[in-house]
Amino acid sequence: MVKYAYSLKIPKKAKTQGDFLCEGFHLVREAFRSGLKIRFVFGTSGAWGCEEGKKVSSEAAKEKVRCFETTPKIISYLSDTAAPQGILAVADKPVFAWPAPPFSTVLAVYQVQDAGNMGTLFRSAEAFGVQALFLTDGCCDPFNPKVVRASMGSLFRLPFVQDRPWNEYAHWFRQNNFRSYALALNASKPLIKTDFSKPMALWIGTEGAGLPNELVQSCDDSVGIPMCGETESLNVGVAASIALFWARFGGPVS
Repeated sequence: MVKYAYSLKIPKKAKTQGDFLCEGFHLVREAFRSGLKIRFVFGTSGAWGCEEGKKVSSEAAKEKVRCFETTPKIISYLSDTAAPQGILAVADKPVFAWPAPPFSTVLAVYQVQDAGNMGTLFRSAEAFGVQALFLTDGCCDPFNPKVVRASMGSLFRLPFVQDRPWNEYAHWFRQNNFRSYALALNASKPLIKTDFSKPMALWIGTEGAGLPNELVQSCDDSVGIPMCGETESLNVGVAASIALFWARFGGPVS
């Protein structure tokens, strides 16, 4: 079981497995709360003895999930953090399909490779009412341990499609009457003057190069975030969060 859990840390093996690692009290409890199938849970004696550990144990007992006491050395061997909390679960990856009507907002992610940014995108997407994420080929694995941690549980609940070329997603948007917007530096209009009242897809690009011109041109429009000072661009997670917040709670300013 330890060997199997460790194999989920190896990127090439992890991507082909049906399970993933879920580490820390908060994320393990979020996995239970989100209805994921938990294979088993490892914890140190200290972790099982503390208040949070007792809550995890109680939830595991309700779901008839096996819990095992193990050593701090084994937890460190399996952990992806510098200071592990002493608890770790192996969970079944959720399987998601294309979103169904009524349609609202989809976040389309082009080749974002930083795991922290990807986790932030999931967290902000859930916070601002996104219906699903579409991840192109070239994106980092959403079940990378850093993505799982940064998503703070949103990954467990938010549907997503992955590993497809961007033009396949663009075709799906057209078929389902979405308006697509490219979040870009040299945009045709500012974000705050855009009407997002209809079903829409917001495209965000990779950390360095952004979105390719062909993709931007395929969209119905391009939007940009007004900025002060000499800052040229924002972190992709920050930019997407601002745009999604405005799409959900703002409105076009005259």
